[in-house]
Amino acid sequence: MVQPVTWHPAADRATAETLVVEQDRNVVPLSTWVADAAATAAASDRVLQVLTQAHTRITYPLELLLAEAGAHWVVREGPERFRDGLSGFSLRWSGARFVTDLDAPPPEPVAPAPGSGDLEVQISTLHPASSSLELGSSTGAAIRALTGAEPAGWGVAEPVTQPWSPREVTAHCRQRAPSPTQVVVVGHGVLGQLRVDRVESGVLETIRLSGPAASSVAQDAVDTLVAEIAGTARSMIVAAHPGRLDGLRSPTPAPPALPYGILVGHPVLAERGIDHAQQAPASVRLVGRGTRQAAWCRLDSGGQRPYELLTAVLEHFGIVDASP
Repeated sequence: MVQPVTWHPAADRATAETLVVEQDRNVVPLSTWVADAAATAAASDRVLQVLTQAHTRITYPLELLLAEAGAHWVVREGPERFRDGLSGFSLRWSGARFVTDLDAPPPEPVAPAPGSGDLEVQISTLHPASSSLELGSSTGAAIRALTGAEPAGWGVAEPVTQPWSPREVTAHCRQRAPSPTQVVVVGHGVLGQLRVDRVESGVLETIRLSGPAASSVAQDAVDTLVAEIAGTARSMIVAAHPGRLDGLRSPTPAPPALPYGILVGHPVLAERGIDHAQQAPASVRLVGRGTRQAAWCRLDSGGQRPYELLTAVLEHFGIVDASP
């Protein structure tokens, strides 16, 4: 039996298994209410399920939250007709939560045009723990390279409330340490998440950005970003996501982001050697100087598919996962 939820402002329905948040909007952001609903669901061993209309898009920060929380985007297609907003699989209400409808046919595969959708960038940087550490340099470098302007703002939810300030972002993360911290960052046509984790070897900073459109970003802009972060980044992956534009995810099912290139940072090259890096199964260019050289591996050349090349490059360098 579904009961109305009166103890949480964002949740419309609840069972022992789920909190359902209904949003009748054109764009659903990662609001403070939705973020708190996700935390409440996790604390009560429930799954958050965000229910929207068929035309609704969600922001990249909300998409990341759903993935990290094991939550679901449920799209209402008609009376008692639902599907997963990301995968496209049909869903049904089980009486306790929305579940995959195993009797429904699978969604038709989509073949988007190469390079369509948003450029997607993920940069991981491992810093020594220090009282002088200031976060945000990789965020600034990425947004400047891709848009030609500085980041516009940051906040704990959307819409962001603070102008961009590495000093204030650092102070916020330091105040919350050693707990992990995520903040939303925005730029011109760019949305993303900055995450900071205290790890055994230092402070891990990860920026994930979506936008601008991949077709609007010149090769020189990507090369500029590679050169600027080569001496500091642990890794960077650049891809194109056909299901997202201007940081907004369409409810139309789309395949995963198509990888374009991966930067393997200087710690790996210092361990494996330059000769080993140059033998990677991709188009490799060394960047940086001295002991801080990194390898920029392009995945858009050769006979293999980009996904296959990415897997081969990761195996070559002994990287289990490019994500933190």
